[in-house]
Amino acid sequence: MISLCLFTFFLASCWDQNLLVNKKMINGISFDLDQDDNILATVRALNIENKGGGQFEVKDELVKVKRPSVSGMEVDINNKLPGQIDVSKSHIILIGRDLAKKGIYPFLELFYRPRQAYISTRIVIAEDKASDIISLNPGTSPIAFVILKGLQAAENTTKIPKETAFSAWSQITDTGRDIVLPFVKKDENDKITIGGIDLFNGDKFSGISLPNEKGSLLLLLMGRLTKYSEMAVQLGERQSISFRVKKVKRDLDVKVDKKTKKITCKLNLTIGLTIISYTGKVGEKLNTDKLNKDLSQILTKQTDEITKSLLEANCDALGIGGILSSSYPDLWKKINWDKEYKNVKFKTSVKAKIDRTGPVF
Repeated sequence: MISLCLFTFFLASCWDQNLLVNKKMINGISFDLDQDDNILATVRALNIENKGGGQFEVKDELVKVKRPSVSGMEVDINNKLPGQIDVSKSHIILIGRDLAKKGIYPFLELFYRPRQAYISTRIVIAEDKASDIISLNPGTSPIAFVILKGLQAAENTTKIPKETAFSAWSQITDTGRDIVLPFVKKDENDKITIGGIDLFNGDKFSGISLPNEKGSLLLLLMGRLTKYSEMAVQLGERQSISFRVKKVKRDLDVKVDKKTKKITCKLNLTIGLTIISYTGKVGEKLNTDKLNKDLSQILTKQTDEITKSLLEANCDALGIGGILSSSYPDLWKKINWDKEYKNVKFKTSVKAKIDRTGPVF
């Protein structure tokens, strides 16, 4: 007992504790480019006040600061909000498209490098002004949590990629792959909706986007199916079909011609799907063979359009550069991939296999 008591004198105490009541927890922040090319940061912070007796009051506050660069913004925010600002715990980082075209690397650094960084912070692009979205007051809960719930639902159904401060930083610093990010927009009723996917070249927004359904197909081509993916396809003038994809087989092959040094990417995708709805003729027997063939042709055409968009955006979302660097290291050292990528020839095909017809029979 005497030894145990003496041993306690050598134990460290809680010298580095940070009380929540002394902090201003930022749950969402947006960055925009204003008309004078300054950076506008709009912050939503949770102000936790101790009322005594174990009672706390939480307020959602809005603060805006403006500077020529990112450096010093945290100081300005601290001056406007009492308490210690904790930017690293932000759930949402919204970046306006005008600013994203100039590069998002400096803004990721703010959230990636801190010792207590929250690596699950979602990175999202705003179709217009990000400050207009982060400034909304939905009434039910802070707007950052509303956006986060919408993103999580879209991620689970493979409508958008799940990109955090950690994953975005890793991809941007990887020369063999380009990042794609979800974008959100505000409708006429001030409701936030998922618009689709923005294509990036390095850390810069290319100006080219994919709507939701093409975005889902791109994620399947990238091998990023989550729980499932839902799509709808127009078969004819008055015929359409919607289906759910739960199984994907992906075959990606990159070859370099020995003589011409031209790069070819063959991508074959086989999807197992369940029909959700089908607007066929009343009483008509479902012809799964014909539907498989029609869907395969339509989806293959869509993948051709997607790869054209990738080349136009100079966005190597499929990671062809990474394959080249490992399989053809000598060639990789000689070429300028940022210029050579546009010359890649894609050959894509999608094979649809109806596993279940669901309520359709």
